Amino acid sequence: MASISPANSTVSPVSTAAVSPPAPCFSRCGGQLALFSTARAEFDWDAQDVVVVGHSGGKDSSVCLETVCRQANSAGALHKVRVLHCDLGSTPGGYLIEWPGAAAIARRQAERYGVPFAIRRSSRWTSLYARILAHGKWPGFFARYCTSDLKTTVGRDYIDEVGRELNLRRPVRAGYALGMRAEESALRARKEVVTRHRMTARSKRIVDAWLPVHHLDESTVWSTIRDQALPYHAAYDWGMRRLSCRLCPLAARNDLVQSARLNPGLAAEYARTEAIMGKPFKGNLSMARIIEAANEAPDELSIS
Repeated sequence: MASISPANSTVSPVSTAAVSPPAPCFSRCGGQLALFSTARAEFDWDAQDVVVVGHSGGKDSSVCLETVCRQANSAGALHKVRVLHCDLGSTPGGYLIEWPGAAAIARRQAERYGVPFAIRRSSRWTSLYARILAHGKWPGFFARYCTSDLKTTVGRDYIDEVGRELNLRRPVRAGYALGMRAEESALRARKEVVTRHRMTARSKRIVDAWLPVHHLDESTVWSTIRDQALPYHAAYDWGMRRLSCRLCPLAARNDLVQSARLNPGLAAEYARTEAIMGKPFKGNLSMARIIEAANEAPDELSIS
């Protein structure tokens, strides 16, 4: 990660940029208003009963939430914002599938803006690991059941939960905001910024997908984190370029090797699972080979 690298980074999973964070209680006191510009909202807040921001704990999610809350404040609709973190569970060996501390970052940022925060897990699958075993193959670019089953479905259920809480006596109208950016891939570049989400079921929910930071490049994401003193995960300081699952089949090889250095216990468990399943972790790249590469230049820092 080249754009921001604070000198005081430690093994703690939560880092903050060099600027001192503003005072809390955004929704209850005027001091926090300085965080937000008066930029004209591009999202139709009046059409929504609630806007759920999916927050993974990663850098793009953090800037997404800041952008959503800034626009909500401008529109007088901050009371509609809620933050959702999808818990991916643990392996049988007790290793968290996502980065330790990711949920804490999402919670901390929600508290910063004074908006409700929730952690939810799939009602069907105890963990992403259990889902992988049931599928018999690791997730891939053309089989992203990890996202559909452990995040999108969880988001849908949470929107229904909020709808029942609001007691609307009609289908809930919801915005669903995610931190996807066009720069990340050609597929994401083709996504519309606002569109009707496929989780829409007119008898239950009408959902608009919203990508508030779709137009931002990575340098702007990091400058926003620095300027607004947003919390971010120390894994970026440890050499990770993205913060998804600790070991993700969709990640680049270099990120997988670095993560295996940082998470040797989880990597070893995935290698054993790989051998049992008889399927390589990522295309033609096995977890066993990833571990070999990690051991060729081991890093002293390890969190598992």
